[in-house]
Amino acid sequence: MNQALVALALVTAVAGAANLSINGVNRAEFWAYFDSVWSTQAEDMLDLNVRYGDLRGEAGLFLYEPSKPWTDTRKPWRLFDYTVAYSPKQFEILYGKFYQAFGKGLALRSYKDDDFRHYKSLHGLRGTAHLPFQTDVVLLGARLRDIFFQENTYKLMNATDTSDQVLGANLQSRPIRWFGFGGRYVRINREIDPEPGAFTELYGGDVTASIGPVELYGELCQRLGTQAGIGGREKGLGYFLSATAAFSGYSVLGQYMDYDGIGFPPGVYHYNDPPTPIKSGVAMNRGVDERGFGVVVTATPIQPLYLEADFGWLYTHDDSSAGVVEWEAKARYNPAAEWTFETYFNHMLQHNVELGTYNRVVDKPVVHVNYLIGQHTFALEGEVGLVDEQATRGDSWNYLETAVSASYGYGAALLFTAGWQYVSEALEKRYNNETSWPMFEAVWSITHRNMLRVRVGAERGGYTCSGGVCRFEAPFKGIKVQLISRF
Repeated sequence: MNQALVALALVTAVAGAANLSINGVNRAEFWAYFDSVWSTQAEDMLDLNVRYGDLRGEAGLFLYEPSKPWTDTRKPWRLFDYTVAYSPKQFEILYGKFYQAFGKGLALRSYKDDDFRHYKSLHGLRGTAHLPFQTDVVLLGARLRDIFFQENTYKLMNATDTSDQVLGANLQSRPIRWFGFGGRYVRINREIDPEPGAFTELYGGDVTASIGPVELYGELCQRLGTQAGIGGREKGLGYFLSATAAFSGYSVLGQYMDYDGIGFPPGVYHYNDPPTPIKSGVAMNRGVDERGFGVVVTATPIQPLYLEADFGWLYTHDDSSAGVVEWEAKARYNPAAEWTFETYFNHMLQHNVELGTYNRVVDKPVVHVNYLIGQHTFALEGEVGLVDEQATRGDSWNYLETAVSASYGYGAALLFTAGWQYVSEALEKRYNNETSWPMFEAVWSITHRNMLRVRVGAERGGYTCSGGVCRFEAPFKGIKVQLISRF
Protein backbone atom coordinates (compact mmCIF):
# COMPACT_ATOMS: atom_id res chain seq x y z
CA MET A 1 0.00 0.00 0.00
CA ASN A 2 2.78 2.41 0.92
CA GLN A 3 4.67 1.50 -2.27
CA ALA A 4 1.54 2.21 -4.32
CA LEU A 5 1.16 5.60 -2.68
CA VAL A 6 4.82 6.41 -3.38
CA ALA A 7 4.43 5.33 -7.01
CA LEU A 8 1.27 7.44 -7.34
CA ALA A 9 3.07 10.44 -5.88
CA LEU A 10 5.95 10.02 -8.34
CA VAL A 11 3.59 9.75 -11.31
CA THR A 12 1.74 12.86 -10.16
CA ALA A 13 5.00 14.79 -9.73
CA VAL A 14 6.23 13.79 -13.19
CA ALA A 15 2.91 14.70 -14.77
CA GLY A 16 2.90 18.03 -12.97
CA ALA A 17 6.45 18.71 -14.14
CA ALA A 18 5.44 18.19 -17.77
CA ASN A 19 4.75 21.94 -17.97
CA LEU A 20 8.18 22.79 -16.58
CA SER A 21 10.72 24.22 -19.03
CA ILE A 22 14.27 25.36 -18.30
CA ASN A 23 16.66 27.00 -20.75
CA GLY A 24 19.47 29.47 -20.71
CA VAL A 25 22.79 30.62 -22.07
CA ASN A 26 26.23 30.99 -20.51
CA ARG A 27 29.08 33.08 -21.94
CA ALA A 28 32.51 32.53 -20.39
CA GLU A 29 35.58 34.51 -21.49
CA PHE A 30 39.24 34.71 -20.57
CA TRP A 31 41.62 37.42 -21.83
CA ALA A 32 45.41 37.40 -21.42
CA TYR A 33 47.34 40.53 -22.39
CA PHE A 34 50.81 40.41 -23.96
CA ASP A 35 52.23 42.98 -21.54
CA SER A 36 55.13 42.91 -19.10
CA VAL A 37 53.08 41.24 -16.34
CA TRP A 38 50.67 39.18 -18.49
CA SER A 39 47.54 40.89 -17.17
CA THR A 40 44.38 38.81 -17.34
CA GLN A 41 40.64 39.13 -16.95
CA ALA A 42 37.93 36.52 -16.62
CA GLU A 43 34.24 37.02 -17.27
CA ASP A 44 31.18 34.82 -16.98
CA MET A 45 27.58 35.72 -17.71
CA LEU A 46 24.78 33.22 -17.06
CA ASP A 47 21.11 33.82 -17.96
CA LEU A 48 18.69 31.12 -16.78
CA ASN A 49 14.99 31.05 -17.68
CA VAL A 50 12.41 28.82 -15.95
CA ARG A 51 8.73 28.50 -16.76
CA TYR A 52 6.10 26.44 -14.95
CA GLY A 53 2.55 27.03 -16.08
CA ASP A 54 1.74 30.69 -15.52
CA LEU A 55 4.85 31.26 -13.40
CA ARG A 56 8.06 32.53 -14.96
CA GLY A 57 11.44 33.10 -13.39
CA GLU A 58 14.81 34.37 -14.55
CA ALA A 59 18.18 34.33 -12.82
CA GLY A 60 21.31 36.11 -13.97
CA LEU A 61 24.87 35.76 -12.69
CA PHE A 62 27.66 38.09 -13.77
CA LEU A 63 31.30 37.76 -12.78
CA TYR A 64 34.16 39.98 -13.92
CA GLU A 65 37.62 39.40 -12.46
CA PRO A 66 40.61 41.44 -13.70
CA SER A 67 44.06 40.62 -12.39
CA LYS A 68 45.60 42.88 -9.77
CA PRO A 69 46.49 45.65 -9.20
CA TRP A 70 42.89 46.86 -9.18
CA THR A 71 41.90 50.50 -9.55
CA ASP A 72 38.70 52.45 -8.93
CA THR A 73 37.68 51.88 -12.56
CA ARG A 74 39.22 48.44 -13.22
CA LYS A 75 37.90 46.27 -10.42
CA PRO A 76 35.97 42.99 -9.92
CA TRP A 77 32.21 42.72 -10.37
CA ARG A 78 29.85 40.24 -8.72
CA LEU A 79 26.19 40.59 -9.65
CA PHE A 80 23.16 38.38 -9.05
CA ASP A 81 19.89 39.36 -10.72
CA TYR A 82 16.51 37.68 -10.57
CA THR A 83 13.05 38.07 -12.01
CA VAL A 84 9.82 36.43 -10.86
CA ALA A 85 6.60 36.86 -12.81
CA TYR A 86 3.05 35.59 -12.80
CA SER A 87 1.86 35.77 -16.38
CA PRO A 88 -1.43 34.20 -17.41
CA LYS A 89 -2.79 35.09 -20.83
CA GLN A 90 -4.48 38.39 -19.91
CA PHE A 91 -1.82 40.06 -17.73
CA GLU A 92 1.60 39.81 -16.10
CA ILE A 93 2.94 40.93 -12.72
CA LEU A 94 6.74 41.03 -12.59
CA TYR A 95 9.27 41.82 -9.89
CA GLY A 96 13.03 42.03 -10.37
CA LYS A 97 15.19 42.88 -13.36
CA PHE A 98 13.65 43.74 -16.73
CA TYR A 99 14.14 45.77 -19.91
CA GLN A 100 11.54 48.20 -21.20
CA ALA A 101 11.12 50.63 -24.08
CA PHE A 102 8.20 53.02 -24.55
CA GLY A 103 7.57 53.75 -28.24
CA LYS A 104 10.84 54.47 -30.05
CA GLY A 105 12.62 55.37 -26.82
CA LEU A 106 12.03 59.12 -26.69
CA ALA A 107 10.63 58.87 -23.16
CA LEU A 108 12.16 55.64 -21.81
CA ARG A 109 14.40 52.90 -23.16
CA SER A 110 16.40 50.22 -21.35
CA TYR A 111 17.97 47.34 -23.26
CA LYS A 112 20.62 44.63 -23.48
CA ASP A 113 23.30 44.73 -26.19
CA ASP A 114 25.63 41.72 -25.93
CA ASP A 115 27.68 42.64 -29.02
CA PHE A 116 28.42 46.13 -27.67
CA ARG A 117 28.46 44.93 -24.03
CA HIS A 118 25.97 47.50 -22.86
CA TYR A 119 23.47 46.41 -20.20
CA LYS A 120 20.96 49.09 -19.31
CA SER A 121 18.44 47.38 -17.02
CA LEU A 122 15.57 48.39 -14.75
CA HIS A 123 15.03 46.80 -11.33
CA GLY A 124 11.65 46.98 -9.65
CA LEU A 125 7.98 46.18 -10.24
CA ARG A 126 6.13 46.04 -13.57
CA GLY A 127 2.54 45.21 -14.43
CA THR A 128 1.29 44.50 -17.96
CA ALA A 129 -2.35 44.10 -19.02
CA HIS A 130 -3.37 42.63 -22.40
CA LEU A 131 -6.73 44.19 -23.23
CA PRO A 132 -9.13 43.77 -26.17
CA PHE A 133 -8.46 45.46 -29.52
CA GLN A 134 -4.72 44.59 -29.35
CA THR A 135 -4.20 47.00 -26.47
CA ASP A 136 -1.41 46.70 -23.92
CA VAL A 137 -0.99 48.78 -20.77
CA VAL A 138 2.30 48.83 -18.83
CA LEU A 139 2.84 50.32 -15.35
CA LEU A 140 6.25 50.28 -13.69
CA GLY A 141 8.28 51.57 -10.78
CA ALA A 142 12.00 50.82 -10.88
CA ARG A 143 15.61 51.97 -10.63
CA LEU A 144 18.14 52.04 -13.44
CA ARG A 145 21.52 50.27 -13.62
CA ASP A 146 23.66 51.18 -16.64
CA ILE A 147 26.71 48.90 -17.08
CA PHE A 148 29.04 49.62 -20.00
CA PHE A 149 32.27 48.04 -21.25
CA GLN A 150 34.84 50.70 -22.11
CA GLU A 151 38.66 50.76 -22.27
CA ASN A 152 38.79 47.04 -21.44
CA THR A 153 36.80 47.22 -18.22
CA TYR A 154 33.17 47.43 -17.07
CA LYS A 155 31.87 50.69 -15.64
CA LEU A 156 28.66 51.61 -13.85
CA MET A 157 27.71 54.74 -15.77
CA ASN A 158 25.13 55.98 -13.21
CA ALA A 159 27.16 55.10 -10.12
CA THR A 160 26.20 58.34 -8.34
CA ASP A 161 22.50 58.10 -9.24
CA THR A 162 21.54 54.50 -8.50
CA SER A 163 18.89 55.67 -6.00
CA ASP A 164 16.91 57.56 -8.67
CA GLN A 165 13.34 56.33 -9.04
CA VAL A 166 11.59 55.81 -12.38
CA LEU A 167 7.78 55.66 -12.54
CA GLY A 168 6.16 54.99 -15.89
CA ALA A 169 2.91 54.21 -17.68
CA ASN A 170 2.47 53.25 -21.32
CA LEU A 171 -0.52 52.41 -23.49
CA GLN A 172 -0.15 50.88 -26.95
CA SER A 173 -3.15 49.96 -29.10
CA ARG A 174 -3.88 48.81 -32.65
CA PRO A 175 -7.70 48.56 -32.69
CA ILE A 176 -7.87 48.16 -36.47
CA ARG A 177 -5.36 46.73 -38.93
CA TRP A 178 -4.40 50.04 -40.54
CA PHE A 179 -4.34 52.31 -37.48
CA GLY A 180 -2.66 52.31 -34.07
CA PHE A 181 -1.78 54.77 -31.34
CA GLY A 182 0.06 55.01 -28.04
CA GLY A 183 0.52 57.27 -25.04
CA ARG A 184 3.07 57.34 -22.22
CA TYR A 185 4.21 59.11 -19.07
CA VAL A 186 7.54 58.82 -17.22
CA ARG A 187 8.45 60.48 -13.95
CA ILE A 188 11.99 60.49 -12.53
CA ASN A 189 12.58 61.32 -8.87
CA ARG A 190 16.22 62.05 -7.99
CA GLU A 191 18.13 62.55 -4.76
CA ILE A 192 19.62 65.75 -6.16
CA ASP A 193 16.21 67.33 -6.79
CA PRO A 194 16.12 70.47 -4.60
CA GLU A 195 12.53 69.82 -3.46
CA PRO A 196 9.82 67.14 -3.88
CA GLY A 197 8.14 69.15 -6.63
CA ALA A 198 11.32 69.35 -8.70
CA PHE A 199 11.01 65.96 -10.34
CA THR A 200 11.47 65.45 -14.09
CA GLU A 201 8.68 64.09 -16.27
CA LEU A 202 8.50 63.01 -19.91
CA TYR A 203 5.22 62.38 -21.67
CA GLY A 204 3.87 62.03 -25.18
CA GLY A 205 2.35 59.66 -27.69
CA ASP A 206 2.56 58.10 -31.13
CA VAL A 207 0.37 57.32 -34.13
CA THR A 208 0.78 54.55 -36.75
CA ALA A 209 -1.09 54.34 -40.05
CA SER A 210 -0.83 51.75 -42.83
CA ILE A 211 -2.00 52.60 -46.32
CA GLY A 212 -1.40 49.69 -48.69
CA PRO A 213 2.38 49.16 -48.95
CA VAL A 214 3.10 52.38 -47.01
CA GLU A 215 3.39 52.64 -43.22
CA LEU A 216 3.61 56.01 -41.43
CA TYR A 217 4.74 56.57 -37.86
CA GLY A 218 5.03 59.66 -35.71
CA GLU A 219 5.99 60.11 -32.07
CA LEU A 220 6.09 63.21 -29.86
CA CYS A 221 7.70 63.62 -26.44
CA GLN A 222 7.86 66.60 -24.07
CA ARG A 223 10.11 66.91 -21.03
CA LEU A 224 9.40 69.12 -18.03
CA GLY A 225 12.12 69.58 -15.44
CA THR A 226 13.67 72.03 -13.01
CA GLN A 227 16.61 74.24 -13.87
CA ALA A 228 19.60 73.31 -11.77
CA GLY A 229 20.61 75.86 -9.11
CA ILE A 230 18.22 78.66 -10.07
CA GLY A 231 15.01 76.65 -10.02
CA GLY A 232 12.05 77.25 -12.30
CA ARG A 233 10.69 74.93 -14.97
CA GLU A 234 12.63 74.01 -18.07
CA LYS A 235 11.09 72.37 -21.13
CA GLY A 236 12.25 70.05 -23.84
CA LEU A 237 10.47 68.80 -26.95
CA GLY A 238 11.29 66.03 -29.40
CA TYR A 239 9.61 64.19 -32.22
CA PHE A 240 10.40 61.31 -34.55
CA LEU A 241 8.76 60.67 -37.96
CA SER A 242 9.21 57.73 -40.31
CA ALA A 243 7.68 56.42 -43.52
CA THR A 244 8.24 53.00 -45.06
CA ALA A 245 7.17 51.82 -48.50
CA ALA A 246 7.72 48.21 -49.63
CA PHE A 247 7.06 46.97 -53.14
CA SER A 248 8.08 43.84 -55.02
CA GLY A 249 11.88 43.94 -55.05
CA TYR A 250 12.11 47.53 -53.71
CA SER A 251 11.79 49.34 -50.40
CA VAL A 252 12.26 52.89 -49.10
CA LEU A 253 12.63 54.06 -45.51
CA GLY A 254 12.67 57.73 -44.58
CA GLN A 255 13.19 59.17 -41.08
CA TYR A 256 13.20 62.64 -39.61
CA MET A 257 13.92 63.57 -36.00
CA ASP A 258 14.21 66.73 -33.94
CA TYR A 259 15.29 66.51 -30.29
CA ASP A 260 15.58 69.67 -28.25
CA GLY A 261 16.19 69.04 -24.56
CA ILE A 262 14.60 65.60 -24.12
CA GLY A 263 17.82 63.68 -23.38
CA PHE A 264 17.83 63.12 -19.64
CA PRO A 265 20.06 63.48 -17.80
CA PRO A 266 22.34 65.27 -20.29
CA GLY A 267 25.48 63.35 -19.31
CA VAL A 268 27.14 59.95 -19.65
CA TYR A 269 23.91 57.94 -19.33
CA HIS A 270 20.25 58.50 -20.18
CA TYR A 271 16.92 57.10 -19.12
CA ASN A 272 15.79 57.56 -22.71
CA ASP A 273 17.63 56.78 -25.97
CA PRO A 274 15.94 58.27 -29.05
CA PRO A 275 16.82 56.81 -32.48
CA THR A 276 19.67 58.12 -34.62
CA PRO A 277 19.50 58.24 -38.45
CA ILE A 278 23.21 57.40 -38.78
CA LYS A 279 23.74 53.78 -39.88
CA SER A 280 26.96 53.34 -37.89
CA GLY A 281 25.15 54.45 -34.70
CA VAL A 282 26.74 57.86 -34.11
CA ALA A 283 24.72 60.50 -32.23
CA MET A 284 25.53 64.03 -31.09
CA ASN A 285 24.26 63.97 -27.51
CA ARG A 286 21.36 61.49 -27.52
CA GLY A 287 18.40 63.82 -27.46
CA VAL A 288 19.82 66.93 -25.82
CA ASP A 289 20.37 69.01 -28.97
CA GLU A 290 20.16 67.29 -32.35
CA ARG A 291 18.07 67.08 -35.47
CA GLY A 292 18.46 65.20 -38.71
CA PHE A 293 17.11 62.73 -41.23
CA GLY A 294 17.95 59.44 -42.89
CA VAL A 295 16.98 57.59 -46.06
CA VAL A 296 17.51 53.91 -46.90
CA VAL A 297 16.67 52.51 -50.36
CA THR A 298 16.97 48.84 -51.32
CA ALA A 299 16.41 47.22 -54.70
CA THR A 300 16.60 43.78 -56.28
CA PRO A 301 16.22 44.64 -60.00
CA ILE A 302 17.23 41.09 -60.98
CA GLN A 303 17.33 38.15 -58.61
CA PRO A 304 21.14 37.69 -58.28
CA LEU A 305 21.71 41.42 -57.67
CA TYR A 306 20.95 43.35 -54.47
CA LEU A 307 21.51 47.10 -54.18
CA GLU A 308 21.30 49.38 -51.15
CA ALA A 309 21.87 53.08 -50.58
CA ASP A 310 21.91 54.83 -47.17
CA PHE A 311 22.17 58.50 -46.29
CA GLY A 312 22.09 60.02 -42.81
CA TRP A 313 22.50 63.62 -41.60
CA LEU A 314 22.50 64.67 -37.93
CA TYR A 315 23.58 68.05 -36.52
CA THR A 316 22.99 70.31 -33.56
CA HIS A 317 20.27 72.91 -34.07
CA ASP A 318 22.68 75.67 -35.10
CA ASP A 319 23.90 73.45 -37.99
CA SER A 320 27.55 74.19 -37.19
CA SER A 321 28.64 73.29 -33.64
CA ALA A 322 28.68 69.51 -34.13
CA GLY A 323 27.36 67.05 -36.66
CA VAL A 324 27.82 63.89 -38.65
CA VAL A 325 27.05 62.94 -42.25
CA GLU A 326 27.24 59.36 -43.49
CA TRP A 327 26.35 57.77 -46.80
CA GLU A 328 26.93 54.27 -48.08
CA ALA A 329 26.35 52.45 -51.37
CA LYS A 330 26.29 48.64 -51.37
CA ALA A 331 25.99 45.93 -54.03
CA ARG A 332 25.78 42.16 -53.59
CA TYR A 333 25.84 39.74 -56.53
CA ASN A 334 25.27 35.97 -56.49
CA PRO A 335 26.02 34.70 -60.01
CA ALA A 336 25.74 31.10 -58.78
CA ALA A 337 24.94 29.26 -55.57
CA GLU A 338 28.66 28.85 -54.85
CA TRP A 339 29.73 32.48 -55.25
CA THR A 340 28.91 35.71 -53.42
CA PHE A 341 30.47 39.06 -54.31
CA GLU A 342 29.79 42.08 -52.12
CA THR A 343 31.20 45.58 -52.21
CA TYR A 344 30.30 48.86 -50.59
CA PHE A 345 31.65 52.35 -50.24
CA ASN A 346 31.17 54.29 -47.01
CA HIS A 347 31.70 58.01 -46.49
CA MET A 348 31.68 59.45 -42.97
CA LEU A 349 32.13 63.05 -41.87
CA GLN A 350 32.27 63.78 -38.14
CA HIS A 351 32.48 67.37 -36.94
CA ASN A 352 33.20 67.93 -33.23
CA VAL A 353 31.83 64.50 -32.35
CA GLU A 354 34.89 63.06 -30.60
CA LEU A 355 36.62 64.99 -27.83
CA GLY A 356 39.69 66.74 -29.25
CA THR A 357 38.77 66.09 -32.89
CA TYR A 358 37.48 69.02 -34.95
CA ASN A 359 36.89 67.16 -38.22
CA ARG A 360 37.34 63.56 -39.30
CA VAL A 361 36.49 62.38 -42.81
CA VAL A 362 36.78 58.70 -43.75
CA ASP A 363 36.18 57.24 -47.22
CA LYS A 364 36.19 53.46 -47.07
CA PRO A 365 35.76 51.00 -49.96
CA VAL A 366 35.20 47.37 -48.92
CA VAL A 367 35.24 44.17 -51.00
CA HIS A 368 34.09 40.73 -49.82
CA VAL A 369 34.21 37.45 -51.79
CA ASN A 370 32.74 34.14 -50.59
CA TYR A 371 33.05 30.74 -52.33
CA LEU A 372 31.30 27.55 -51.22
CA ILE A 373 32.13 24.09 -52.54
CA GLY A 374 30.64 21.13 -50.73
CA GLN A 375 31.51 21.39 -47.05
CA HIS A 376 34.27 23.95 -47.70
CA THR A 377 33.84 27.74 -47.49
CA PHE A 378 36.48 30.26 -48.53
CA ALA A 379 36.17 34.01 -47.90
CA LEU A 380 38.33 37.05 -48.58
CA GLU A 381 37.67 40.60 -47.37
CA GLY A 382 39.63 43.81 -47.75
CA GLU A 383 39.01 47.45 -46.89
CA VAL A 384 40.94 50.69 -47.12
CA GLY A 385 39.96 53.76 -45.13
CA LEU A 386 41.28 57.08 -46.43
CA VAL A 387 41.29 59.34 -43.37
CA ASP A 388 41.57 63.14 -43.22
CA GLU A 389 41.62 64.26 -39.58
CA GLN A 390 41.96 67.66 -37.91
CA ALA A 391 42.47 68.06 -34.18
CA THR A 392 40.83 70.83 -32.17
CA ARG A 393 44.22 72.32 -31.34
CA GLY A 394 45.18 72.62 -35.04
CA ASP A 395 47.14 69.44 -35.85
CA SER A 396 46.09 67.48 -38.94
CA TRP A 397 46.79 64.02 -40.37
CA ASN A 398 46.17 62.17 -43.62
CA TYR A 399 46.59 58.41 -43.39
CA LEU A 400 45.26 55.00 -44.43
CA GLU A 401 43.50 52.43 -42.26
CA THR A 402 43.73 49.04 -43.98
CA ALA A 403 42.23 45.69 -43.00
CA VAL A 404 42.40 42.34 -44.82
CA SER A 405 41.22 38.89 -43.77
CA ALA A 406 41.03 35.37 -45.21
CA SER A 407 38.75 32.65 -43.84
CA TYR A 408 38.27 28.94 -44.32
CA GLY A 409 35.30 27.03 -42.95
CA TYR A 410 34.47 23.36 -42.89
CA GLY A 411 30.76 22.71 -42.67
CA ALA A 412 29.08 24.39 -39.73
CA ALA A 413 31.67 23.14 -37.23
CA LEU A 414 34.98 24.87 -37.98
CA LEU A 415 36.00 28.35 -39.10
CA PHE A 416 39.57 29.69 -39.29
CA THR A 417 40.38 33.36 -39.98
CA ALA A 418 43.70 35.14 -40.45
CA GLY A 419 43.59 38.94 -40.51
CA TRP A 420 45.79 42.00 -40.49
CA GLN A 421 45.02 45.63 -39.70
CA TYR A 422 47.44 48.41 -40.63
CA VAL A 423 47.63 52.19 -40.22
CA SER A 424 50.07 54.14 -42.39
CA GLU A 425 50.96 56.67 -39.67
CA ALA A 426 51.87 56.23 -36.00
CA LEU A 427 49.20 58.07 -33.99
CA GLU A 428 49.45 58.40 -30.23
CA LYS A 429 45.97 59.93 -30.09
CA ARG A 430 44.25 56.86 -31.51
CA TYR A 431 46.45 53.79 -31.43
CA ASN A 432 49.27 54.49 -28.96
CA ASN A 433 51.74 54.93 -31.86
CA GLU A 434 51.16 51.36 -33.07
CA THR A 435 50.66 50.65 -36.77
CA SER A 436 50.24 46.87 -37.25
CA TRP A 437 47.80 44.35 -35.75
CA PRO A 438 47.96 40.73 -37.02
CA MET A 439 45.37 38.25 -35.78
CA PHE A 440 44.39 34.57 -36.04
CA GLU A 441 41.04 33.18 -34.90
CA ALA A 442 39.56 29.69 -34.71
CA VAL A 443 35.86 29.01 -34.08
CA TRP A 444 34.72 25.48 -33.24
CA SER A 445 31.03 24.65 -32.97
CA ILE A 446 31.50 21.70 -30.64
CA THR A 447 27.79 20.92 -30.79
CA HIS A 448 24.82 22.93 -31.99
CA ARG A 449 24.61 24.31 -28.42
CA ASN A 450 28.29 24.94 -27.64
CA MET A 451 30.67 27.24 -29.50
CA LEU A 452 34.36 27.85 -28.67
CA ARG A 453 36.23 30.86 -30.05
CA VAL A 454 39.99 31.42 -29.66
CA ARG A 455 41.65 34.59 -30.94
CA VAL A 456 45.41 35.26 -30.80
CA GLY A 457 47.09 38.49 -31.87
CA ALA A 458 46.18 42.15 -31.84
CA GLU A 459 43.17 44.44 -32.41
CA ARG A 460 43.34 48.06 -33.48
CA GLY A 461 40.45 49.30 -31.37
CA GLY A 462 39.23 52.84 -31.96
CA TYR A 463 36.06 54.90 -31.71
CA THR A 464 32.94 52.76 -32.22
CA CYS A 465 29.20 53.37 -31.80
CA SER A 466 25.99 51.37 -31.49
CA GLY A 467 22.47 52.75 -31.25
CA GLY A 468 23.62 56.28 -30.51
CA VAL A 469 26.04 55.23 -27.75
CA CYS A 470 29.77 55.55 -28.50
CA ARG A 471 32.97 54.47 -26.78
CA PHE A 472 36.71 54.25 -27.34
CA GLU A 473 37.96 50.68 -27.59
CA ALA A 474 41.56 50.45 -26.46
CA PRO A 475 44.01 48.52 -28.67
CA PHE A 476 44.49 44.91 -27.59
CA LYS A 477 47.36 42.42 -27.83
CA GLY A 478 46.97 38.96 -26.38
CA ILE A 479 44.71 35.94 -26.33
CA LYS A 480 40.92 35.84 -26.07
CA VAL A 481 39.04 32.63 -25.34
CA GLN A 482 35.24 32.53 -25.38
CA LEU A 483 32.86 29.62 -24.75
CA ILE A 484 29.14 30.12 -25.37
CA SER A 485 26.80 27.36 -24.20
CA ARG A 486 23.04 27.16 -24.71
CA PHE A 487 20.82 24.69 -22.90
